[in-house]
Amino acid sequence: MISVGNSYAWNLLAATVMGLQCFAAGMSVVGARKKYKVDYPDMGSGRFSAKLSDKDWVDFNNIMRVHQNYIEQLPLAILSVLVNGLFNPIQSAIAGDVYIVGRFIYAYGYKSYGPKGRMAGALISMLAIVFNVGSSFFGIYNTLRGN
Repeated sequence: MISVGNSYAWNLLAATVMGLQCFAAGMSVVGARKKYKVDYPDMGSGRFSAKLSDKDWVDFNNIMRVHQNYIEQLPLAILSVLVNGLFNPIQSAIAGDVYIVGRFIYAYGYKSYGPKGRMAGALISMLAIVFNVGSSFFGIYNTLRGN
């Protein structure tokens, strides 16, 4: 039997902040679209972005990639912080917070220094996801075994 205690609220908070952080990354793309005049549905390789200088194209695409990468990772990050939170609420919430910090470092590094600038944040956020996914499977396994 799985029961949810009050400490699970920390997992809910971490998941909510992850969603808000992804939304903020999306708002950065909206700002970049206005700044560089890249209208929808151009994702950085269409007619509008073809008119950009090389530097502006790289800057726009760095901002776009931060958001797209977040969208790619967000389902697993949120799912793992919520599932692992059923078994290890405090550790899972801490890993969720580490993920959030890693994503901030990732975004800052990518926007400021290009693809190589994202590496520290990518490592931090990936380690947090791996911890939460691994702990989720361990908790599920133990629950199925009746432990």
